[in-house]
Amino acid sequence: MTPRRRTVLAAVSTATASAAAGCADLLADTTDDESDSQTADDAATAFVDDLANERFERASERFASDNRDRYGDPGRLERLWMGYQSVGGSFEETVDTSVTEGDSRKAIDLTLSFARGEHACRIVVDDESRLLDCGIADSYERPSYVDSSAIATEDVTLAVDGDGCSLPGVVTTPADGGGDAPGVVLVHDSGPVTANTARGGTQFFTDLAEGLTTQGIATLRYDKRVPACDVEPADYTLDRVTVDDALSAIERLRGTDGVDADRIVVVGHGLGGRAAPRIAARDGGVAGVVGLAAPARPYHELTLEQLEHKVSVGDHEWSDLANVYDRWSDQIESVRAEEYSADDVLLNKPGAFWESLAAYDHVGTAAETDVPLRFLQGTRDFQVDVTDDLERWRSELEGASNATFETYDGLNHLFMPVDGESVEFEYAVRNNVTERVVTELANWIDGL
Repeated sequence: MTPRRRTVLAAVSTATASAAAGCADLLADTTDDESDSQTADDAATAFVDDLANERFERASERFASDNRDRYGDPGRLERLWMGYQSVGGSFEETVDTSVTEGDSRKAIDLTLSFARGEHACRIVVDDESRLLDCGIADSYERPSYVDSSAIATEDVTLAVDGDGCSLPGVVTTPADGGGDAPGVVLVHDSGPVTANTARGGTQFFTDLAEGLTTQGIATLRYDKRVPACDVEPADYTLDRVTVDDALSAIERLRGTDGVDADRIVVVGHGLGGRAAPRIAARDGGVAGVVGLAAPARPYHELTLEQLEHKVSVGDHEWSDLANVYDRWSDQIESVRAEEYSADDVLLNKPGAFWESLAAYDHVGTAAETDVPLRFLQGTRDFQVDVTDDLERWRSELEGASNATFETYDGLNHLFMPVDGESVEFEYAVRNNVTERVVTELANWIDGL
């Protein structure tokens, strides 16, 4: 086993304190003696030993009482550990620890060895070595199929309306500049998402963008309107938070040197895939549409079923999730009956959002689209699935010669490889989009 290290900082920055997925900013300036630090170190390694042996109730008891319900719930800890194992495989050992000192708090960074690689965990303890927080602390790494020397990167800004809102973005083009390349605009899933779709140790859109550009295809990715700009609940519609900004991105990419303006493809993920036919119809000039894990079933039903999976996976109840599920089970009846106002919040979305989805026939819009359509789906995706979504697209578009479909065994919602039950925590564990997805998508786009 690698010897343990000890790091003492005179000042700890907010960025350092928040490095772990799920960890709060809990450190401040101080130093402590060696014996106290060793006690914190031992508390962290003992906690990991509990997780590895599925002693989640015992692990929970190591938390300070004020933090136990939020961060130390046995259900949360079980799902956290499942996230590590779904990506890394079976746990082997803790190979290294490093302690960062703070004001009556310490952060212990552990390197955990799994069958398929090493991953990081950050644990925060108080001055009595009681746990305050824990989370996945992996850093992103580029996949091997990306050749950074083949990519030219430009930061851009999308001025998307007249109210001062602008969205930071990144354009990637082939570095050789040899001829006009086809272009891809990447459109986000639901929720507040940035250009890279960074979640701890993964960056879904970075993998796609740089992987495609390595293979000769230009891309544009950008911060979603939420969280980049304020949106009033009554204005929170599919067009406002997804479609309008994608159209602005298409126009921006069309005007980029080295990009073929007649070969722009919309590649939407999740909700972005559902919206992609509408984006194509409103633009009127895109060369193709791709839906990555695009939901086909009623979106409110999908939303509740995703939560049902999160609640039911594993052997331990997570109280916070169970409480959300109880509230959403009551709210969904209002969504089904369309009995709400535009600024009501139902299933964590404003009523205006549900109104806009009810008015949008995504399948019918796709059927009327005369450009090539491509739908991709992973079999380990708990958010969107083959049976209820991909097969519904296939059935509804039966006979449409412009629609093709592909499934990928063992891939989750981010088209990354996992084993076992898929859980949301796995999105923060270092992983990359499978190369086959990028290559086959690039080949399809290049053939348009």
